[in-house]
Amino acid sequence: MSRTRKTRTGPVSREKRRTFAVLVALAAFALVLLLAFRSGLLPRGPEVPDPDRSGMEPQVAAKIEEAREAVLAAAESSETWGRFAMVLHAHGLKGEAAACYRRAAEISPAEFRWQYLLAHALRDADAAEAAFAAAEAASRLQPDYAPAHVLIAQLLETSNRRDQALERYRKAVELEPQNAMAEFGLGRLLLASDDAKEALRHLLRSRDLSGDASEIHGALAQAYQKLGDRDSALRENQLALQRGESLGIVDPVHYAMRKESVSSLALIERALEAERADDLERAETLHLELTRLRPDDADVRSRLGDVLSRQSKLQPAKEQYLAALAIDPGHGPAHYGLGNVLNFEGDFEGAAREYRAALAARPDHVQTMVNLAGILAFQGELSEAATLCRRAVDFDPRSFAPNLQLARVLMQQKAYRDAIAPLRAALEAQPDSGPAHRQLSIALVAIGDYPAAWKHLERALALGEEIPAPLVDELRKRASAS
Repeated sequence: MSRTRKTRTGPVSREKRRTFAVLVALAAFALVLLLAFRSGLLPRGPEVPDPDRSGMEPQVAAKIEEAREAVLAAAESSETWGRFAMVLHAHGLKGEAAACYRRAAEISPAEFRWQYLLAHALRDADAAEAAFAAAEAASRLQPDYAPAHVLIAQLLETSNRRDQALERYRKAVELEPQNAMAEFGLGRLLLASDDAKEALRHLLRSRDLSGDASEIHGALAQAYQKLGDRDSALRENQLALQRGESLGIVDPVHYAMRKESVSSLALIERALEAERADDLERAETLHLELTRLRPDDADVRSRLGDVLSRQSKLQPAKEQYLAALAIDPGHGPAHYGLGNVLNFEGDFEGAAREYRAALAARPDHVQTMVNLAGILAFQGELSEAATLCRRAVDFDPRSFAPNLQLARVLMQQKAYRDAIAPLRAALEAQPDSGPAHRQLSIALVAIGDYPAAWKHLERALALGEEIPAPLVDELRKRASAS
């Protein structure tokens, strides 16, 4: 019995044909899109900056690569674009950072951070007008953020719009009374307008808020000079020369960007900030990381030695100073630090040798002169000690340590009358120094001025100086009899 074979043409076969047709259409559409994209008929997405990382420190290159990969994986996220911008900005790539901030702001136009940091990146790239526009846009998004008004004021200053800059600085002070940068800006602009009295008020306020920034002391010197107070002007000029710190601003958004930096220079800055804040454990941790990144840097080794020494970790400090000197035998700070350790250990010959080497590298370092003079005086080399002290005082006439050390050497030479002037200068610098009051009382006794000597002895006692009771009683009697 024969059978006839039937071909299936039912529902399943028709479905396969439809699926195949859809796939063909999709493939054709994809090809058309690709051709259109390549020919420029369709807009491209923003390019992700890809800076040359060949000359960068390895940890910097790795961080930039990681942040860039995050953008490639999530190109519609303002956070990934913004963080990539911050990483680029923190490492000095200002143009690339600005492009990424713009993209982040396009995705999230209500986000203050990206407009504000865009303004900073543009200013850093010397695009002042564009920076001003971005800063204004940021300020509209968050009108109560005082640092934004300070930034706008600074940009207004650069275009000589001083009246508008004054108003912005005043707005910043109104929003944040502790803003030292705004107070300084007000003082500086008022000084330029010849309103020295009002300028002085703002400059003093800025100094009280921020500490010893050299630019504040310089402006104060100008204000005092205009007001006819020459002594105060001279004092502020000297302080401006002594202080190396710059005026900072409390700006959490900008600081968050700076924290993205992992360069060795950024680590050095953070370590120095930790030292100034007396956070020596953090400073030590940062310096140790720096020695890993820059093992052949004598400065890094010497700074780590300083931090260890301040924590009384003398043996590890000595090892770091020696490592620095192995790298650079003429490194002045390392010789000075090693001299301090040896001095503390009682190796005075070794300490003197290191101090002399330090002075060969840094002939104007006052504290090295003072420390070496102290050892020489102890060893009886009074003439050389006095010469060193006088050099130190010439470099820093109003400083406490060189004046006190000079007075001590002069008193060892029995030149009591000559010792009085440097002792008074030392007390002007540190009025609550018990040892200085005690030394001055001895010098005054030696020249027969018992009432003045008693006055300083009383002050020394009040400050905790231990003086034998018979000497106290004797001087009291002589002062009363005079």
